[in-house]
Amino acid sequence: MNTPILKSNKQMANGFTIVELLIVVVVIGLLAAITIVAYNGIQQRGRDAERSAEMNTIEKALALYFIDNGSYPTCTNTVYVPGSTAGGCNFTVITSSLVPKYINAMPTDPINSGNDKYMYAYGFRKTGATTYSGDTSNNYITGMHLETVTGNVNAGWASPAYYNYLGGSSN
Repeated sequence: MNTPILKSNKQMANGFTIVELLIVVVVIGLLAAITIVAYNGIQQRGRDAERSAEMNTIEKALALYFIDNGSYPTCTNTVYVPGSTAGGCNFTVITSSLVPKYINAMPTDPINSGNDKYMYAYGFRKTGATTYSGDTSNNYITGMHLETVTGNVNAGWASPAYYNYLGGSSN
């Protein structure tokens, strides 16, 4: 008579238990949550880094322009700087002054729509990290919107009022 051969417990365990599967699902969920939190803001910080690098390039081109011409480029659009005869403008207005002699191409904001544009104002002097004063001397200020910075909005840079980077001459 043939009797069935009984297998040991180790040989019978071919799959995972529900508890083991739940633990794996929870661990994967935790790792996904951590990844999403770490990824949140990476694109904004990347665009802000690009903006800062491009602003430095533009300011170097403006310095070279000043060396050759004895003044900074002017613009007549006063939309962005209130209360002065000196004008503020989008960088596209001064492109013909800087390209191609001082810079190969005028950089544009990574988003470059709405209020996400680089700004320039001739006839203003940088007086602090986020402040400036209007004067008729040969100075300029620059501004841009940083996505990851809150607060420190430039006082007086009226429209839009959220430019929170201020560069420029302070001579």
